[in-house]
Amino acid sequence: MLDSLYEKALKKKDRINEKLEEIELSQVDASGQWVDYPIEESVLDANIAAGDGSINKRKFLPFIFYAIDAEGIVHTSTGIKRVESSEIDIISHHKYVEDRLRSYMGIFEIKNALTMFKEHDVDLFLFDGSILGNLIRPFPIEKELKEQIKEKIREKYLPLLEEELKSSNIKITSSKFAGDIADEFNDNTEPMIYLENLENLLAISELMEQNKKIVAISKTSTSTEYFDSKVPDMAIFDMYSKKQGYSKPRYSNVSDVKRDFPVRNDFLKSLTFTIFYARLEDHKNILKFELPYHAEEKDIKNLLKDIKRISAEGYPLLLKKAHNDVVIRKTDLENLSKIIGFLEKSGREMLNE
Repeated sequence: MLDSLYEKALKKKDRINEKLEEIELSQVDASGQWVDYPIEESVLDANIAAGDGSINKRKFLPFIFYAIDAEGIVHTSTGIKRVESSEIDIISHHKYVEDRLRSYMGIFEIKNALTMFKEHDVDLFLFDGSILGNLIRPFPIEKELKEQIKEKIREKYLPLLEEELKSSNIKITSSKFAGDIADEFNDNTEPMIYLENLENLLAISELMEQNKKIVAISKTSTSTEYFDSKVPDMAIFDMYSKKQGYSKPRYSNVSDVKRDFPVRNDFLKSLTFTIFYARLEDHKNILKFELPYHAEEKDIKNLLKDIKRISAEGYPLLLKKAHNDVVIRKTDLENLSKIIGFLEKSGREMLNE
């Protein structure tokens, strides 16, 4: 089979390269949106932290085994300080597994950050990925539950989630009520997922209170809000200039979301996100930035100077270290499976016999 793919590559090489040239030629003019700007390192000693999380799972015939790891890390005058959280467990097969596990990881990442703000003097916290996307993404089971059930869950359990959020316990608080939810709603999975979504949204809203101290950074993006093109904005900016610089900011008002949030709606709807792209070093990767407040170009320049000071090869070192610390590889998951004692075939092993 691989031989045929190699043959196909040789036959289609020229045509594929022609398509690449067509993409480059069709690009819009980005000159009005990009500013070549040599970014100097800040002379101020801002206390910058970073956080990331990782998740991996292994499917067995009767269940899915998963592992989650998350870390917040900050460099202080007395050395590196960390806030860590992790979980391993099993979950039943259902269509919302991916959404639930992503929500779990997000909760751990945010609670790590909240704990770090409490325990350390943090001026900036760098997140890997998009906070705005996590905030405005609809709940996966939002339309499948009756409003009466959702209201009952909010009335009974939301105060408990809010109280737990005040503590420094970094865990999925919703799991404490899994038995009660199962008894009350006849073992249906959807009410539990809704409660977990409430916890995730509650944690995000708590983090947004630190708005000017939060920076979300993405290495990849398919967003097209700048040019409304078939080609992502990030790719257009990358082809336009290889110099250090930034794009002129765009603003996204959470109030534009057509639905109400089930928790802290007025506060969340009042948020404005500043979105821009930047390259910290010539010829290095462009990064996408999200700030949960209205920032002007002068604010962006100062922010980039602070981040440039703790970066190498065009990327924040602490964010890279956090990623490397938490990544869960396939071999890690296999070893964890053996420790737990899972010996049953997952189904895929049969292909190798």
